[in-house]
Amino acid sequence: LIAAGNSGHVCAALIDGNTHGRVKVQLLTSRPELFKNLNPKVRFPDGQMQEGLLHRVSKNPAELIPNSDIVLWTGPVTSTKEVFEKLQPYFDANRTCIGTIFAQGLVHVSAQRIFGPHVRFFALRNIPWLCRVVKVGEESEITGAKSSIGVITTSNLSETWVKTQLEPLFVVQKSGKWEPVLEVLPDFCPVVFNPANQIIHPARYWAMFRNWSGQPLPKEAEPPEWLYRDMDETAGQVLVVLDEELQALKNAYFRATGAQGCNHVIPLATRLLEQYGDQISDKSTMAKMVGTNKAYSMARTPVLRSIQGVMPHPSHRVVTDDIGWGLCVLVSIAERLEDVGMQTPTTMMRMLIEWHQKIMGKEYLYHGRLRGRDCAELVLLHPGDDLSMVAKGLHSDSLDDWISKADGQASEPRYGNP
Repeated sequence: LIAAGNSGHVCAALIDGNTHGRVKVQLLTSRPELFKNLNPKVRFPDGQMQEGLLHRVSKNPAELIPNSDIVLWTGPVTSTKEVFEKLQPYFDANRTCIGTIFAQGLVHVSAQRIFGPHVRFFALRNIPWLCRVVKVGEESEITGAKSSIGVITTSNLSETWVKTQLEPLFVVQKSGKWEPVLEVLPDFCPVVFNPANQIIHPARYWAMFRNWSGQPLPKEAEPPEWLYRDMDETAGQVLVVLDEELQALKNAYFRATGAQGCNHVIPLATRLLEQYGDQISDKSTMAKMVGTNKAYSMARTPVLRSIQGVMPHPSHRVVTDDIGWGLCVLVSIAERLEDVGMQTPTTMMRMLIEWHQKIMGKEYLYHGRLRGRDCAELVLLHPGDDLSMVAKGLHSDSLDDWISKADGQASEPRYGNP
């Protein structure tokens, strides 16, 4: 396990018991001193508890990664690329597979570029449970289990492996049910085009701070304390438009490639009703469905607070995850589709990137195109990239394109430097 946030705490308490001690759990964290108790606990919605066992805790990847069979990253999307790069010197792709407990954007492409074309990689489309830390290093709580979640793997991991090695790590067995079940999806499109955080957060955060002019907001103008509760209709309408753009982009990508994973991307309103229907008290509008969803009710609005008032929080993952690793990825796919003559609307996506990049101090869009100075830190689809990368990742031969292009240019007939 890497990182010790909400889901990392739950995994630390579940895996040993779920596998009857077959899987030995190691934790890589920047704060090993907080995990002196090697038997973290997790509380289930019905009040039952399960106790885990940590075999080793360290902040040094050299001590844990080389002897690991499975590496599970449980941290924020925005840190994934950097963390993978730090792990790479200690990672043996012939022995170890690696995955993320929540995936967004082109994380599979990033994994292949960093660990090599034959890396065994998996990505969960959603975190397996609604959960939170109760006491750091000691106790966590599952506030709501999910019956099933999607998982996507590279072609060198089988469905049998998913069912026998991966699924048992996450199930809440004491509930009397074997859930969540991992549903193997055909490609990475359900991750890339997921109608979830990457459109919900930008719409809500912009609406909360849309009148912010650069100075701290006084008490009477502060945004609501809760991120999702009582979402206003302005945010709801923006979210509706974002989802329309996302669905249109997904449909265009399907027409261009035939990627079957697109069939698993449904409109946001449909997904909310299917996944949380019994927890939503008002289904009349998009804003009401998000704002009255009990499953979303405990998240607080991230702000920077001072004696003068509050300001947007430019480095919080609600901002960083879903702009550079969400909307920018989607716009990069739209721009690549334009290159092959397929136009898709991204007006709202671009507006929200422009607004957020100003508070972040970043430049992704430059004159309306993804040509800004900070695009280099992201994992995007670029002009000339194979569209199939979105669904399937990199072909092993595509990683050698740089040398084949150089060989081709070197063989062009010429007589030395003029």
